[in-house]
Amino acid sequence: MAEIVKPNLLLSTETTNFDDETSSMVTSLETSIFQMGFPLETEEIITEMIGKERQHSPRDDYLKRLRNGDLDSNVRNQALDWIWKACEELQFGPLCICLAINYLDRFLSVHDLPSGKAWTVQLLAVACLSLAAKIEETKVPELLHLQVGDPRFKFEPKTVQRMELLVSNVLRWRLRAVTPCSYIRYFLGKINGYDQEPSSRLVSRSLQLIASTTKGIDFLEFRASEIAAAIALSVSGELHTTHFDKFSFSSFFSHLEKVRKKLTKSLFS
Repeated sequence: MAEIVKPNLLLSTETTNFDDETSSMVTSLETSIFQMGFPLETEEIITEMIGKERQHSPRDDYLKRLRNGDLDSNVRNQALDWIWKACEELQFGPLCICLAINYLDRFLSVHDLPSGKAWTVQLLAVACLSLAAKIEETKVPELLHLQVGDPRFKFEPKTVQRMELLVSNVLRWRLRAVTPCSYIRYFLGKINGYDQEPSSRLVSRSLQLIASTTKGIDFLEFRASEIAAAIALSVSGELHTTHFDKFSFSSFFSHLEKVRKKLTKSLFS
């Protein structure tokens, strides 16, 4: 049976800085999430998204710190494993997975969890998934029912809500994040030579591959747009990257061929 962690055990006062106005702040959080809209996919919008995607990415030294041990990769792995299992059980899609792990990586890159408190990793995972589900899923279970997969710890709703606020503040409320999923329909359409919606089969396959890139840390090296472009080319059966040369944003794709090789090695082997 999972251990129930009480709200007053959430985090030290040095970490949280929450007060008695938590309830009203939670209401504001949920309102903000549901009012966020989707941008139209034009070349101008895509160029603007690419220009801003660094704001929606982990800190630049995050991958290096994971690789050299300055950050404990087990923390990421534990949270990521639960997010994947929960999404499978709750039938959440790859968009939700990618967004939740985007929150996780961005948070871990700039904020240290209290040491010696194993439950904080699970709480962070629940908060990231809850926030992502509010944006990407049409049906989101109550917070107690969200905590599936036989976790070691379970948290009362107020505890999760406080962690959601901490995550949102650390991420500067940039919750409608730019991820590889944000680009995939546009790139698929352009590669296949039409401006209409690409086939659901290509989109579905692309989103599954994008989600798969989150399981390790190697793809943290690349921009979200580079990952999306490489996957769009791969699922379309294209061998060359010249499709993007004519676009105004093509100069951002400095690692596109490198991403493609890594995709071939890790996802298509």
